[in-house]
Amino acid sequence: MTAQANRRRLQDTLTIAGSAVIAFSVWSIAKIGLFLALADKNSLRWLLEQLGIDNESLALALYVSLGLIALIDFGVRAYVGLSARAEGRGQKKNPFYLVVATIVSVLNASSLYAVAWGTAFEISPLSMVVSIVIETTAIAALVLVIVSSIRLRCMGDAVG
Repeated sequence: MTAQANRRRLQDTLTIAGSAVIAFSVWSIAKIGLFLALADKNSLRWLLEQLGIDNESLALALYVSLGLIALIDFGVRAYVGLSARAEGRGQKKNPFYLVVATIVSVLNASSLYAVAWGTAFEISPLSMVVSIVIETTAIAALVLVIVSSIRLRCMGDAVG
């Protein structure tokens, strides 16, 4: 494969992986929204009691905090995804987004571990498998962004 073809393949991979990271940012918001909408009210009340929250205003603060966390997660993933897509289109990007992508992928890996252990005793194994597959795919998209960008940058240094 020629150097130009390899460069184009890496750019395409970076663009696609960046789009996947953006898609998973939307999924993380949907996941929290679905959890809050579909969770049994008694289960949520029990969970809040386990956390020591029995006041309605504290419960509201917890829900608002979850919403803020979801929005921050969305913003960070959107930043990484949009930066990867821009670099895939040939724009020069600051490598800071790769540092952010690395941190997010490590946090996603710890989330995968939590999902695997947290749902290991759940009644439905299908729910566990789906969650693990989605988290693994999100990690793979982030790793693909990191690897493709680094390889593209190394190729740019060697060519230019």
